Amino acid sequence: MNVIEIFGSIDGEGSRQGLLTTFLRLHDCNIRCSYCDTTYSYGIDSTFTDMTVREVADAIESLGNHRITITGGEPLLQEAAVLELIDELNRRKSAKLEDKLCVDKQSTNVSEDAQDVLDSESPYDFNIETNGTIIPSFHRENVWFTYDYKTPSSLAEESMNLDIFKVSREQDLIKFVVGSVEDLDCMRHMINQYPTKAQIYVSPVWGKIEAAAIIDYLKEHNLQNVRFQLQIHKFVWDPDAKGV
Repeated sequence: MNVIEIFGSIDGEGSRQGLLTTFLRLHDCNIRCSYCDTTYSYGIDSTFTDMTVREVADAIESLGNHRITITGGEPLLQEAAVLELIDELNRRKSAKLEDKLCVDKQSTNVSEDAQDVLDSESPYDFNIETNGTIIPSFHRENVWFTYDYKTPSSLAEESMNLDIFKVSREQDLIKFVVGSVEDLDCMRHMINQYPTKAQIYVSPVWGKIEAAAIIDYLKEHNLQNVRFQLQIHKFVWDPDAKGV
């Protein structure tokens, strides 16, 4: 796997906002958004580490978080390796529980030590953040997707795969990052024209539009099922900081 960085932090956005999460950022992207905040993840000046799936799994395990976000760049450019990693981590988690779970064979009660293991060994929960151009070819019970629909100000809207609205499930998210009223109009048009089971989120391009303007727009157009969000990690740390 071509890895930009692996780090533990809080999830800055989405349905797990504020919860401890391990991030795996993979190298390269197939589009170029005008407002991209991770330009270090692609291009000729980008540096990455070539790691085996086992090495990546070791690094993720060492951080101790059961919530995992796989992002980029565009992680589905390395889809086969991503799926292999997910299956490897799931296998390790299952094996760890089997090895450590102590059951009283006579009473079938779980011992206190075994219960501690169960409490600390939550199943992995994987979020794959994708840019909306690639439809994933796999699903796993503990994997969900965040599709980032590119609005007009991104200058990449023509690359969007509209099937994301059709294939999204209730646990998936479709995120609109907006920098103008035109972007908000685009979001409203897309969710009206392409009904979806996915949760809909909207957030501002950093420094391009006032948060209050987005909320006013939601109220004006009665967008009851669109959730406004801010990238809270940009308020905790420097907005341009890496590895947070």
